[in-house]
Amino acid sequence: MNAEYPASELVALGRLTEELGYDQLWYTDIRMFRECYIGLAAVAANTRRIHLGPGVTDPYSRHPAVTASTIATLDEMSGQRALLGLGVGSTGFRELGIRAEHPVAALRETVGLVRRLLRGEEVTFQGKVISLAGGRLQFTPVRRDIPIYFATQGARITELAGEVADGVMIANTALPSAVDFYLDCVKRGAEKGRRTLSHIDVVLRFEMCISADPAEAEAVMRRRVAMRVAAGYGHWDYLERLGVTLPQAFIDIAATGNLRAAADASNLLPPEAVARMVLAGDSDGVAAQLSAAIRPGVTRLIVRPHAAPGGSVGEVLRRFAHEVTPRIGAAAH
Repeated sequence: MNAEYPASELVALGRLTEELGYDQLWYTDIRMFRECYIGLAAVAANTRRIHLGPGVTDPYSRHPAVTASTIATLDEMSGQRALLGLGVGSTGFRELGIRAEHPVAALRETVGLVRRLLRGEEVTFQGKVISLAGGRLQFTPVRRDIPIYFATQGARITELAGEVADGVMIANTALPSAVDFYLDCVKRGAEKGRRTLSHIDVVLRFEMCISADPAEAEAVMRRRVAMRVAAGYGHWDYLERLGVTLPQAFIDIAATGNLRAAADASNLLPPEAVARMVLAGDSDGVAAQLSAAIRPGVTRLIVRPHAAPGGSVGEVLRRFAHEVTPRIGAAAH
């Protein structure tokens, strides 16, 4: 879920996702948007079963020791339903004067620090990015092994997830060959960590719009893709793996940093940019996209719903649960 929703709507969507049978709800942690952990606490107080976590927080805008205490608090109040999602972040960093340096080291150090603090240790540590002097949680966490996930489209962080994390969310990747590439990254990391692929929850995470009018859904997601691609200007290695080549006219717009202008120029994107990054169409079309993308080793799907004009996010969630997942169940196994 995105931080665009007022608290009352977020809580209603949290209840709906639980009623529909979803087993996780991830809530974005974005600088200067609605506060992530307050939203998660509100959902936790109004649900019983669904697991909850920041999707995702980062090692730069929140110190990992603060993250450890916060996620342990969420776990306590939710009845041991907390999950911790980590990524490199970027949105709002420029305004706050934050530089996301040494991302692989930052995530490795964060995982180690959080786990030690959850175990009740007093930690003194000086890393490339993270430092802590005699830090210790001043309460006893209910769980010492809260699951930690990475969200990424990067090869090195995907490999690191295989080595040290409990799960990895591979973002916006529907091209089968690209999914295979990331699975190989996870396997290499798992071997470094003396584990196997079966130890890691490998998730495909998509933004999604489902509509009875496929063209309408495609138009919504085309704008979303344009904004996401422009927001990552200069960090486009993943596009090569997806076989997506951007026209120079779009690159020039992305370079300005104006995401609204990028969205308005979404017609410049090649068709494969949408087809290979997000889910868009009617229920049959989305099911077909997913059935092609899912490979052995993929254990879970996560979707971030967007509504078509005149529709609602709740209706997209219902369609995915009732119309799409029954069609892809066999492929997922």
